[in-house]
Amino acid sequence: MRFSKDHAAKTRARILERAAALVRRDGVSGMSVPGLMREAGLTHGGFYAHFKSKDALVAEAVSAALEDTTDRFAELAESGDDPVGAVIDAYVSEAHRDHPEMGCAVAAVGPEAARSSEEGAAAMAASARGMLERLKGPMADGAPGLSDEDVMALVSAMVGAIVVSRACRADADLSDAVLSAARDRLKRDFGAPRREA
Repeated sequence: MRFSKDHAAKTRARILERAAALVRRDGVSGMSVPGLMREAGLTHGGFYAHFKSKDALVAEAVSAALEDTTDRFAELAESGDDPVGAVIDAYVSEAHRDHPEMGCAVAAVGPEAARSSEEGAAAMAASARGMLERLKGPMADGAPGLSDEDVMALVSAMVGAIVVSRACRADADLSDAVLSAARDRLKRDFGAPRREA
């Protein structure tokens, strides 16, 4: 039975959407093609009609996940009086720590995706660059004097705070303390109004 191009595109989008969530939740190595297809409500055999390999899917899933994350944080930064503080509060949060499937792909699978294949590494680098580029404008608008290097340092520190807090989840008090300390320090160092050097 032949399906329309529209049906094929919708099916591919459904697979990609599930993959973006699963790769963040389970990691690159933890996401299996059969499990993904089952979660998408499809048969395993149909996977290769949409993607040439798991590596190709991972590269696209990481890009899609980071684009989604970037859109959400850019919208948040553009919507308030303190864009830097709003992004820090949302990113360095218990909700983000506890729900990697809905969060930033860099924090969830950055090192693993970058090591998975050349395709995965290239997708991670391109997506991270896009995230930094997209956040620079609205964050700098709300915190005059925020340089490109400041945005890179801020995003890197936010990612690190989430990674460390997730690594410490067996000690809930420590995990929460990591987030609280990071939020406070980052808002003091990068938030508006900024201190001139």
